[in-house]
Amino acid sequence: MSVTNQLATLPAHSGVYLFKNERGDILYVGKAKSLRHRVRSYFRLDKDNPARLLPNPAIDPNKQYMVKRIASIDTITTDTEIEALVLEANLIHQHQPAYNVLLRDDKFYLFIKITTNESPPRIFPVRQLKRDDARYFGPYSSASSVRQTLLLLRRIFPYHPEKESPRDQTFPHPLFDQPSASSHHPAASSFPRYQSSFPEDNISSIIHFLRGNRKSIITTLRRGMLRASRQKRFEQAAIFRDQLQAIERLEGSQKVYLPRRESFDIISLVCQTQTSAVNVFSVRHGKLLNKNTFLLRHPATTPIADLVRQFILQYYQVAQDIPQLILIPHQIKDQQAIAQTINSTAPPTFAIPHRGPKRQLLIMGELNAKQFLTQQTATFTNLVQIRRALQELSALIFNLSVKNKSLPTLSRIETYDVSNLQGQLATGSMIVFSNGQPNKNQYRKFKIKLNDEPNDYAMLQEILLRRFSKQRHDWPLPDLILIDGGRGQLNVAKRVLNQLRLDLPVAAIAKRVETLHFFSPPTASHQTVTTVNLPFDSPTLFLLQQMRDEAHRFTITYHRLLHSKQHTRSLLDDIPQLGPKTKQKLFRHFGSLQAIRAASNDELIQVIGRVKTNLLRDWL
Repeated sequence: MSVTNQLATLPAHSGVYLFKNERGDILYVGKAKSLRHRVRSYFRLDKDNPARLLPNPAIDPNKQYMVKRIASIDTITTDTEIEALVLEANLIHQHQPAYNVLLRDDKFYLFIKITTNESPPRIFPVRQLKRDDARYFGPYSSASSVRQTLLLLRRIFPYHPEKESPRDQTFPHPLFDQPSASSHHPAASSFPRYQSSFPEDNISSIIHFLRGNRKSIITTLRRGMLRASRQKRFEQAAIFRDQLQAIERLEGSQKVYLPRRESFDIISLVCQTQTSAVNVFSVRHGKLLNKNTFLLRHPATTPIADLVRQFILQYYQVAQDIPQLILIPHQIKDQQAIAQTINSTAPPTFAIPHRGPKRQLLIMGELNAKQFLTQQTATFTNLVQIRRALQELSALIFNLSVKNKSLPTLSRIETYDVSNLQGQLATGSMIVFSNGQPNKNQYRKFKIKLNDEPNDYAMLQEILLRRFSKQRHDWPLPDLILIDGGRGQLNVAKRVLNQLRLDLPVAAIAKRVETLHFFSPPTASHQTVTTVNLPFDSPTLFLLQQMRDEAHRFTITYHRLLHSKQHTRSLLDDIPQLGPKTKQKLFRHFGSLQAIRAASNDELIQVIGRVKTNLLRDWL
């Protein structure tokens, strides 16, 4: 059925409409009080050809372009507008249509789940909400704080985690082991020693804590930290400090207290062309309890009111702690229906703060959202600079113009470095940058077999011969070889490649003077070395330095590891028939080589057996 015929048969009921392209992909999902009136508003008849439909010029340009791509329309009727709102949010979340406002990065946030259909209940962190009878708290932006706080709560109020094992022992917290007469909150009450069934009060105490009643626990931890510090029990004081910081991170980085003990969420929004950031402050009982920042992807001309509306529908579909007041930056339509969708039993109220502390919180949220968006933009800008640096480097190496469409790509660059201590413990490394970024799965280290006098050229030659002599399927050939060194190292690398009949571009970057040497052009029959001093602010130079420094770091790390192992060698390492597990048993039991020497044969036999004891005695 054509779009024209579908428009003629649209129902006048409330419901959801889906615009699809020729392939059947969903372009847009919307809801309407009257499907017939709303869907028809996207189109107008062509005066010159009444059988032809055109986009309505009153809608925004992005929507006009979308209308040109519509090949079919699906509708789902509902009994009420509220049902249509719920269905709209679910379909957007499920299909992620290109022309809707999409909430991104929600998978990175953590929730705390408390089961209610089990006896006893279990408490554990989750990343996805399910339609079950469990209670959820969150979302929380710091996963480490959530896990650390749950460990602390389990010591204060014992509960059953997601999975238990006999080895999973958690001991009562020393600060909460005795009753506190001064506390009026269950968070400071005592609890019985660990047993098979935990008191039901523990679950309610944890719920109180997650709702924001944390003052008594924070006060107890702070006092315990100060007391342990005064008594010079610094390790215990550090443990209390870390637990205190985990709770404070869970509450949010700012400490904001309002004069009245109000509870509300405040939504701040900062827009860019096709990406926006939303900051949500959760204020409970007059205190800023949580802060989360989200990214939205949307068409360029989407009105701000639509961004706020779509965010509210998608965010409160998963958020569990819904306050009675939600402060928003712009007026939205369908407020009553959206409130009913969010919480049918106690619909929240929407309001725009114009002055006072709430207005200041809205502005503070905008600053948080702007900072988050700047970070995301900086990441994108960094990727653009990397792409430009790779293009400039390729044009330089191959003596071509940057605008050349056939410019060779440098998707895999291998950088080599060597390290030694007066010829001893010589090591080498190969680090790989894929598309201008470190690919650590492809890093390789070499323990150089040449152990005479120091000879960086010979060591580099050995590494390259071992790398390129035998081709492996998981070691693809690089688009460029970069050597940490000068013209001497460059010539060594070229000789190895010629010996192995490999036609690969190779370059070397010298330290201190930051001079780039390479054979230019690589395809010429007679190649000469070209030397280039790149500008200090060149992104190409920065990329080369980054690769060179990463290779040096990786080599030095391996060299230090071998050096430390050599210093920890013992006489036992020289016994070829004695394996590492046997040596470990001996040192774990006796503690030192001197104690092993002094041990009797019977003592040694009990640890490693008679045969190995006789072998050990022969060597010692």
